Amino acid sequence: MKKTLLLLSLAVPTAALAQTSTGPVGIGTTAPDPKAALDITATGKGLLIPRMDSAARTSIAAPPDGLMVFQTNGRKGFWYAFGSTWFFIPDKAKAGDNLGSHAATRAIQFSTTNADKLTFTPNGSDGPKIALSTTNNLDFYASSVASSLGAHRFLTSESGTWLERLRVDRNGLLAEGEDFVGSIPKQGAGTRLMWYPGKGAFRAGRVNGSQWNDNSVGLYSVALGYGTTASGDNTLALGPNSTARQGSAVAIGERNVSSGYCSFALGYHANTNAKPGSFVFGDFSTSNEILANVNNEATFRVAGGFRIYTNANLLSGVTIAPNGSSWDVVSDSTKKERVVLADGNAFLERINRMRLGSWNYKGLDPATTRHYGPMAQDFYAAFGHDGVGTSGNDTTINQADFDGVNLIAIQALYRQVLQLKAENAQLRQSQQNAVNSSADLEERLRRLEAQLMPQARR
Repeated sequence: MKKTLLLLSLAVPTAALAQTSTGPVGIGTTAPDPKAALDITATGKGLLIPRMDSAARTSIAAPPDGLMVFQTNGRKGFWYAFGSTWFFIPDKAKAGDNLGSHAATRAIQFSTTNADKLTFTPNGSDGPKIALSTTNNLDFYASSVASSLGAHRFLTSESGTWLERLRVDRNGLLAEGEDFVGSIPKQGAGTRLMWYPGKGAFRAGRVNGSQWNDNSVGLYSVALGYGTTASGDNTLALGPNSTARQGSAVAIGERNVSSGYCSFALGYHANTNAKPGSFVFGDFSTSNEILANVNNEATFRVAGGFRIYTNANLLSGVTIAPNGSSWDVVSDSTKKERVVLADGNAFLERINRMRLGSWNYKGLDPATTRHYGPMAQDFYAAFGHDGVGTSGNDTTINQADFDGVNLIAIQALYRQVLQLKAENAQLRQSQQNAVNSSADLEERLRRLEAQLMPQARR
């Protein structure tokens, strides 16, 4: 009790002095700093401000700005009040960021101008930056991008190892993943650009249903456009509502279905009809579907015709006219030069020396694959050189050349027939003349006999 009264007797004049003094107050010094309201000087001692736990600190109602305490639990350290809110003073000497090693319980806001950037300086050197270029744009800057040294990277931890998943630098964009790991990023309808590393699959466009759900995504498949499906492994589907179902199938165009292994549907409403190795092309002349009929078949619907040119000037090639049923060879006289007339009789002699008969290709069933015609070697030897250049080769026969030789031979035969007809007409005329002469002679003989008969009776 005596000690308490003694302390009070000492504190009262000190408090009175603090309330009435207009100059700086010094403790442990007779010459306090004139800029300080209170100057404490000590050796081996410090200022010990109030210590309390977080509950006691937060129980202080409407703390005035600048009020400071030392918290003894939780996030230990100095706290100060400002605007009736408590703020922690971080310890820069400790490892970690300047905000302290803690879980943020409040949003961190940066109020900047367009020119300001949040810069990271690893090892004291200038590093990547984050900035606002406009009100709604968040820009990321990587240092030394011009020299291919800087990149924006996103990494994930896998079994304790940080692995790069996305990189953006001057060389482009790289997204990496692992096969058969993880799940599809998104399923269902919507518009999106999606890379699915678990299946090595890529999607871009829009779907209105389950076309891009996990069970409709094939390994290493690509589907682009609206409503596309690439459910087979190693498949490609491009264009509205096109589908590639079987392995290594391709569907490009609109409403095409490639349902056979290694099949290709192209154009509009083409369907490979589950026929492996088939190719189907559909034009836009009708909305009816065109189907493959057998395996390894090429099917075309080209209502406007079909053209194949074999040189850059479009002077040689073949066509099929609309509604046509056979190839037409380009044979326009205005596209030809160096015309040499043929000796038809010589052609007939050469044909006469050729080996003509029936045969089948090696390895094919002779019961169903027999053919008639010449050998390419004989045909080339007989007609491969016309004095100007060469025609064809000794392993194939060009159908146009074959038809040309036939026409020349037919023309020669026709001319021979005309000549034979003329000669035959002459012979017939000579024969008729001889017949006429014989009849005249017979008539003269009858007359002579008639004159001689009376004399013979005497």
